[in-house]
Amino acid sequence: MRILRKRGYIVKPDLDALRRMIGEKLPGRAAHILGCEKTAAKLACCWGEDEEKARFAALLHDITKQYSHIEQLKFVQKYDILVDSDFDRFPALAHAVTGAAVARAEYGADEDVVHAIRYHTTGRPGMTKLEKILYLADYIEPSRDFKGLEETRELAYRDLDAAVLRATAECVIYNLKKSRPIHPITIAAYNDMVESAARSDN
Repeated sequence: MRILRKRGYIVKPDLDALRRMIGEKLPGRAAHILGCEKTAAKLACCWGEDEEKARFAALLHDITKQYSHIEQLKFVQKYDILVDSDFDRFPALAHAVTGAAVARAEYGADEDVVHAIRYHTTGRPGMTKLEKILYLADYIEPSRDFKGLEETRELAYRDLDAAVLRATAECVIYNLKKSRPIHPITIAAYNDMVESAARSDN
């Protein structure tokens, strides 16, 4: 995590200030975000990742989710974000792209935190441990409640990779049942995880 300097002193990101900001500016999402933070911290401790980074990423992962797609496009212009046609094709996922840019520019997030935020909705091939932790924390945090989730929650603390694969497969199946398009990078992530698991079994 980037260490910010202010008047000669080293200042780490103020997680308490972030929590207060979320409570004030994002009251409708506060329970989810704070639940995601606690879950990310637990997963980080379980799997040997930096707990503070996991908390920081979780607190910022939905920082732009409340904005309309038109407003998301304003972030694209403001931060000179490179996007492709999928940005407009999957508007519900746009906040991951803009949120990552805001985390970097406005909160001094290092690139590993930025990437965790960027891919917390879609996953990607070759995810880092921090990316997997945020991806899962967003999926299994306590306010979530749907069939099969408890099994994924339990698996997350026994086999991180298997839990990420299970969560991704469940998302793919859910969207297939709803006849919804699936983001290409999610398909690529799923294929990568399946192939990686097969190589590990051989």
